[in-house]
Amino acid sequence: MIQIKSKIFTDQELKGVDFEETKFVDCEFTKCQFKFTGFSDCVFKNCDFSNALLDSISFTKCRFEDCKLNWINFKDASLSACIFQSCLLEGCSFEKQKLPGCSFPNSDLSSVYFANCDLSGVNLTGINFEKAIFDFCKLKNTNLSDSSMTGVSFQNCQINKTTLDLDGFINFCLSKGFILPKN
Repeated sequence: MIQIKSKIFTDQELKGVDFEETKFVDCEFTKCQFKFTGFSDCVFKNCDFSNALLDSISFTKCRFEDCKLNWINFKDASLSACIFQSCLLEGCSFEKQKLPGCSFPNSDLSSVYFANCDLSGVNLTGINFEKAIFDFCKLKNTNLSDSSMTGVSFQNCQINKTTLDLDGFINFCLSKGFILPKN
């Protein structure tokens, strides 16, 4: 596996390029415009993608560890079998995504917007979803265990056999104005 370390990338270096089996460590992609770029079997460790613009980009079998991906619109991105371990994805937008085989263990997805997404079978355990919005999404066999659900909004969603632990359920209900009776 090729390793690239502590590099600050520019738009020109990322347009129309395919990366395979490459490890990026401490790299900066902030505000870069990705256009017709592909990443396959890549690892990103402690990289910053905040405010990057994604246009016809694909991530396949990639692993993100301790990365910042804040305020990114993933609408024109393809994500397949990717793992986002302990990453910050605050304020991101996912529209018309399927996210097959993706997982986000112990990541922060606060204020994220999911619209018309199929999150069936996606592992969403241990995530901070504070103030996240799920709009017209399909959640079938989705695992939300150990996730913070404070202020989450599910609008027009199909929810079937989705797992939510008791603490997450209670926090979700309390954030919606429900109260627990004192016994």
